[in-house]
Amino acid sequence: MAASAAGTTARLRADDADRLMRRLESGLGGDAGGDAQLWYQYPLSALDDGEHRRFVVWPADDPAGVLYVSASGTLVPAGDPAAGPHLADAAERAGWSVLVGDAPLARSLLHAWPRGLLRRRPKAREQRFMLTRRRPRVPATPGFRPAHDGDLQELTDFACRLHVEDEMGPPISRSGQEVVRARARDRVARGATWVVERRGRPVAKVDVALCSRRRGAQLAGVYVERDWRGRGLGAAAVGLTTRHLLDAGVPGVTLHVRSDNVAAIAAYRRAGLVDAGALVLALR
Repeated sequence: MAASAAGTTARLRADDADRLMRRLESGLGGDAGGDAQLWYQYPLSALDDGEHRRFVVWPADDPAGVLYVSASGTLVPAGDPAAGPHLADAAERAGWSVLVGDAPLARSLLHAWPRGLLRRRPKAREQRFMLTRRRPRVPATPGFRPAHDGDLQELTDFACRLHVEDEMGPPISRSGQEVVRARARDRVARGATWVVERRGRPVAKVDVALCSRRRGAQLAGVYVERDWRGRGLGAAAVGLTTRHLLDAGVPGVTLHVRSDNVAAIAAYRRAGLVDAGALVLALR
């Protein structure tokens, strides 16, 4: 890593990226075990894409803790919780909006983060990280299909409702809804949203937030319209999307969900995913 005193942080250098990649693939000394490549799929995918400049490591010479700062303002901490106080300054400079990563390190980082009496701690909650490498046994579901441009209004509405129901923040403003719609349009164009249709319109959706032939896929934005809940449509959408992705050659599929969302966790289990451990999600 970049030369510096022992115990300090440093930006990751290009010629050290392969070594960090191997450390992440082996679990960075944590509890991920054989699931490390899926557990750390976001930072590993970023390294695959040459984004080494977005990584801060601690200690600089032999990293035990890592902070990945995405272009969208998401922080992904990974590794030893002792790294938290050391990575806090880098997190503060990043101007982040969402943090999601290893629970012990994330809690340590958030505890060290505030500077000054008037600073509020970001709102944090536990997530369950769920995954599968096996093709799920789910029955065909009528109306399951890739989303298209004609679905954009429903997709925008679903995303805005999910934002509130999942306690991600207050209702989205009209101008913010246009941003949500633009993101939905981009996902549709990339084939990254699937829906279940009933009576000629979507009533459930699931997005593919990450898709890497090397690192796997991650699902997000799972939503079922209120009047259609309790009928297995969420499990069907997740299971069928997972099967499609695995059939396309990704090595595994993951998602994370609020630990208190018992109904969603049960649905994802029916879709073939298993609980692999705890993450922390923080918002500010």
